[in-house]
Amino acid sequence: MALLLYCVTNPESNPNIATAVCDCRVESREAFGLRAYWSELSDPQACLRAPEAWKKTALQFREVLREVVGTATPIPFPFPTLLESVEALEQHLAEKHEGYRAILAALGDVVQYELIASWPEEEQSDLATPVPGSEYRKRHQEAAGRVAAVEGKLKGVTAAMVRDWRVRQEKKNYRWFALVPRDAREHFVAALKSAGPSQGVRLRLSGPWPPSEFIGSLRTWFG
Repeated sequence: MALLLYCVTNPESNPNIATAVCDCRVESREAFGLRAYWSELSDPQACLRAPEAWKKTALQFREVLREVVGTATPIPFPFPTLLESVEALEQHLAEKHEGYRAILAALGDVVQYELIASWPEEEQSDLATPVPGSEYRKRHQEAAGRVAAVEGKLKGVTAAMVRDWRVRQEKKNYRWFALVPRDAREHFVAALKSAGPSQGVRLRLSGPWPPSEFIGSLRTWFG
């Protein structure tokens, strides 16, 4: 038996969560000015051992966080974070509650949205094929210009609703993360829709999610 930890929130939140990993219930408990969420796994290896089981459990884990973020700002634990007992969880909260509470106070009532930009013509390019230096610089400048244009448009139409941004570059796309007050969610989505499409760019919006990109790594806190 092991506890799979989901997140901690302010104690006032207590959503009714129907979805959980491995057909287990989502449990919660208030302690040290926080509310912690977890599921008790009778056989954690069965949920996490095979690649197919891992993928399914990871998706279920994200859905639990999605349920929580509907009513509260969570600090999610890295997946999978396992503890041996409720007593071990209480000990962890006793040691770390001041840091968790400080982060929740700094964040306030917020959610995170993710925007992924990709360029269909670049998706067909072969990154393994070498190109001359001049051609590489030209492509790099063109790509930087396209990214700047998209970023300027996103930030321009949502300036009144977004508290902060983060960006992550990947091989063939860019990801922007927006920190949005809970009461501005509908205005944020409406503003993005009002901006209309950008030629040659495919944009995909997902969320709301926990504000993970604005919290930093919890792995250095745990253990």
